[in-house]
Amino acid sequence: MNRVVMLLGMSIAVLSLVDGAYLVNLDRLMDRGGPSMHLSSSSNVKREVETERCHPTQPFRCPGKSTVCISIQYLCDGAPDCPDGYDEHAALCTAAKRPPVEETASFMQSLLSRHGPNYLEKLFGPKARGALAPLGGVQTVAVALSESETLDDFGKALNLMRGDLEHLRNVFMAVETGDTSLLRALGFRDSELMDMKSFLDRLASTGFME
Repeated sequence: MNRVVMLLGMSIAVLSLVDGAYLVNLDRLMDRGGPSMHLSSSSNVKREVETERCHPTQPFRCPGKSTVCISIQYLCDGAPDCPDGYDEHAALCTAAKRPPVEETASFMQSLLSRHGPNYLEKLFGPKARGALAPLGGVQTVAVALSESETLDDFGKALNLMRGDLEHLRNVFMAVETGDTSLLRALGFRDSELMDMKSFLDRLASTGFME
């Protein structure tokens, strides 16, 4: 009988220690910040956290004072998840399907290096002389190409003249149809055609002409 009582007492003591350790660990976890207590009801879509860095599973951080993170697959899906709807912003969604701005800028710079500083005048009109300086430079044009949903949007972003915009449209159409005679008539030399076709095909494939 005494042995049974002794074993029962030891069991209760062990359980008390385990329970106490659990409470201590829980308190310590809460003191150190622990998991965020601000998960939204749709935590698989977005969550608000108190740190500045988003979790790898929800790496896109919405702009604003609070850190609201969403999954990449919910960008540009037609349903706003950021408080201000930034994840559905037209410029963001257009840029997401275009080549990176740095890549476009580098490609245009290589065209200018190979064919001269006025080469892109044949594409964008007189404002593109001097390595695109009148349009704000290579970087500015690369950003406009990345964010502009259509050719008309691009013209508005850079204040292109209507005649320059129509010229650009004709160049696109000639490249799309393979009309090299029209491209020559528009001022392109045979040595320049492949580079220009490569450049414009990259834009046309993302809906730039729609």
